[in-house]
Amino acid sequence: MSARKLTGKGEKVREKMIATTVHILQQQGFAVAAAVVRLADTPEEHAAVDAARALAKKLDVECVTLNAEALAGQDAEAARFAALLTAADKLGIQYVASGRYARIETDAQGMSHLFAPESGAPDESGKLAALPPEILSRLILPLGDFAPEDVAEMAEDFKL
Repeated sequence: MSARKLTGKGEKVREKMIATTVHILQQQGFAVAAAVVRLADTPEEHAAVDAARALAKKLDVECVTLNAEALAGQDAEAARFAALLTAADKLGIQYVASGRYARIETDAQGMSHLFAPESGAPDESGKLAALPPEILSRLILPLGDFAPEDVAEMAEDFKL
C-alpha cells in the first residue's frame, strides 16, 4: 500500500485491487504484511495513511507506516520502494509487492526486467520504469497476469 489520496469510486476500485493483491499473495503461500509510505507531512498524506491502515485492518494484516520525508523530491515510486526495501531488509523480508498492472521477468543472466501486462489491463509499467534492477528483482506484481475483469471477479469471490 502506498500513501495516495483515494476518493470516490476510484478509491473503491483501488481498495479492491489492493485487497485482491493481498489475497493472491496469501494463496501463493506468502505471509503478508502491509506498509504505507508517507513522503510528506501533509493532511492528504495523513488521510491516505489512515485509509491504508483501515484497509489493512479490514484485511487482517499488520500495517506499518514508514515516514520517508527525507526521500521526498525523488521520483515518488522509486522513493516509496526504497523506503519499503529498507524496512524489509531490517525485518528480514525478501520481497515487496504492488498492485500495479505490470509484469517482471528474469532473463537468463538473472536480470529482472519490467513489462506491460499480458492481459490487456491498463499498462502501469511506466509508473515503475524508474526502479533500478535491484528493486525489480525483489518486486512481486501479482495483478500483471490478470485482466481487470478477472481482478473484479476475484474481489467478488473473496467477498471484498
